[in-house]
Parts: sequence; C-alpha cells; structure tokens
Amino acid sequence: MNNSSEIKLYLSIAALLAIAEIMLLVTGNGNLPISGVVLFAMFYAITFSAQKSEKFKGLSFTLQIFAFVSLTLYLPQIFTDWGFNTNILIVPSIQVIMFGMGTKLNLKDFVKEFKKPVVVIAGTVMVYVLMPLAALIIIKIWNFPPEVAAGIILVGACPGGVASNVMTYLAKGNLALSVTVTTFATLLSPVVTPFIMMIFAGELVEVDAVGMMISIANMILIPIFAGIVANKILYGKLEWVKKDINIILLAISTFVTGLVLIFIPFPEVVKSLQTGLILVVWAVAIVSVTMLIMRRTNGPRDWMDIVLPKLSLVAIMMYIVIVAAHNKGALLTIGPTLFLAVIAHNIIGFALGYGTSKALRLSDEDVRALTIEVGLKNSGLAVGLAYDVLKSAAAALAPLIFGTWMNIAASSLASFWSQREPKIKAPELRRNS
Repeated sequence: MNNSSEIKLYLSIAALLAIAEIMLLVTGNGNLPISGVVLFAMFYAITFSAQKSEKFKGLSFTLQIFAFVSLTLYLPQIFTDWGFNTNILIVPSIQVIMFGMGTKLNLKDFVKEFKKPVVVIAGTVMVYVLMPLAALIIIKIWNFPPEVAAGIILVGACPGGVASNVMTYLAKGNLALSVTVTTFATLLSPVVTPFIMMIFAGELVEVDAVGMMISIANMILIPIFAGIVANKILYGKLEWVKKDINIILLAISTFVTGLVLIFIPFPEVVKSLQTGLILVVWAVAIVSVTMLIMRRTNGPRDWMDIVLPKLSLVAIMMYIVIVAAHNKGALLTIGPTLFLAVIAHNIIGFALGYGTSKALRLSDEDVRALTIEVGLKNSGLAVGLAYDVLKSAAAALAPLIFGTWMNIAASSLASFWSQREPKIKAPELRRNS
C-alpha cells in the first residue's frame, strides 16, 4: 500500500470516528468517557495520515497533543493518580528536556550570546513589554471583571517559561539565545513583574526572588550544564574519554554521587535542588554506560541525537496532559469568551514578537527564538502569584487556560518551522553589537 492509499485509509477512519462523535453528541452522550476515546482515536487517525504526507508531516505532534488532551479531559484520572500525585513529574520532565538540549550546546554558545548583549537586552525588553501591551488590547476588547482582567495582565507580566526553550529547540531556533533571555528575564522578574502589575493592573505583586532563582537553577541551569558535560563526553576531543576504563569510572562515580545526594540533608531553602542534582548526575551515568555499550557493539555514534528529541516530545506530552488533567474542572467551566481572549492574547504576542524581531533585522534563528520567547509565558508562575499574592482564583483562570493553550499553539508553530531550515544571514543588529 502506497502513501496515498494509506492517507485515504486513515482519513476515512477519522471521518467515521467523527460521525460517531457527532452521534454521541446528538444523542446526549457526548459527556461519556467513550466520547473521549473516540476523539482520541479520531485525532490519531488524522495523525497517521499527516505522518504519511510530506506537506503535513510537521503537524503530527500537534495532532497527538489534541488527541491526548481530548482523552485527558474525559478521563483525567488516567493522568492524575499513578499511585502518587503526577504533578511531581512535571519538574523532572522539564529537567529531562533541558538535559537533552544541553547536549546540543557547549559553553561557547553562551559566551557567544553574552558577547552580543544588544540582542539579549532587546529580547528581554520584548518579553516584558509586548505581552502586557497585548493584554491591554484584550481587556479593552472584552469587558472582563477586574480580577479576571488582572489575570490576563499577570500572564503578560511574567517571564518566559521553560516551554519556550523546548519549542525553540524543536523549531530550530537559536536555543542559546532563548535560554539566555529566559534566564535573564526570570532573574529580573522579582522587580519587573510587580512593577508591571502596579502600572497596568494597579496591584503590587511580591515574588520570592530567592525561591525563583533556585527554581531556575533546578529546572534549567543544572540540567543544561549536565547536558553540556554529556556533550563533552560524547563528542569532545578529550583524550581520557577514549579509554573505556575512564568511562566506567565516570559512570560509577556519578551513580554513587547520586546515591550520596539522596541522604544529604539539604537546607529547606535549597531543598528543591536535591532532586535536580540527583537527576543530572544519574543522567551523566546513563550516558556514560550507553556510550560504552554503543562503542563495544559498534552502535551509532549519534545515538543521543536519535533518542533525546523523541524523549523530549514524550516529556512535553506528559507535561501538557498532567497539567490539563489536574485542572479539568476549571478548564471546562470557564466561559468561551475567556478562551477566545487567551487565544487572541497568545496569537497577538507571537505576531508582535515576530514583527519586532524582523524589524530589528535579526537572523532567522533569532527571530524564531524571540517570537516563541514573547508568545510563551511561565503560566505556572502566574497561577501561583494569582493564588498566593492576589489571593484570587478568578485571576488564576487566564494563566491556567493560557498554560494549556500556549503549548498547543507553540507546538504547531514549532512543527511548521522544524520542517524549514532557518536562513543563514548576518543581521545588521548583530554586526553592530
């Protein structure tokens, strides 16, 4: 069976499943779990057809997200309780993703970005200016209650989240720039976010600066550093790496270090770093052992480049469905108007980020990075601030929806760009910086 025939087959199955879903809705059974299963199967049938098409292949991951989110909203219990609260998997998932990205970087990448401070500063300003302005447009169009409107502004006032780095990675953007701007913007957020909220929302938002910095180190900096180390082990020119005994010693030492870290009593203020450190040292151990196995069995030298992108996609999917599952009630009870407003906010953010980056004559890689950086926000931080600082569940609604929607929208954009190599160009801004 050729690709054309398979595409027709999968689309026919999807059409039959769509009819079945319509029948469930018409007969008043659209809220039954079977409806979620039908939607899941329908989106996967479309996914398979997209994978067989060169033109639509890049949309397959987005379609899988729709499939799992549909299933999650009907059967959230599948993703909320695995004998433990699945929320604890969110941070490790992000750490695994960031480790994978770190293997694609080396210290020279960051040195290169910091040598061009104009681009980093411009990107950070865009992150904190464009989305709050977009929020003002949104609340002017829709007359929301004050607390809900404050929640929309709060989304724009937060720095970019880890998801922006993930999507930049998938979109073949400038990952080092994305990580640099994310980190820089987040470090500034204890000062900048309350200032923006005070100006635009009339509220003073206090942020635990120390806790935020530790969280950044745990979720971003430590895993990326471990990935850079793994990169050196695999592809570096160090002589000691060529000896099997050295790789064995590295694997043993990092594994033992992880065991020791389990029993070290970390001070409460930095306790969140414990799991991050354990994860990354064991990741280096796994890389070392796998490298030795590949060397002895003549396996592919680029095995990490084959495995980690797929692992990153799985981790992204896990993050999305867990967040959706734990917030099903809120997601289904919010009015459609707020959904539309959040979607518009995100799209306007992408458009402003792309247009401003193009106006600054940045390279394609930088444009992709900053477009995503502007459009994606640390919605988890916004939800936390809404509850802990604003003391308002209404203010948390917009960030909650935004956090789910932005991953769908950004994965679509990343999928589109992943099929197109960025153009190589020496932009004027970079030459002058």
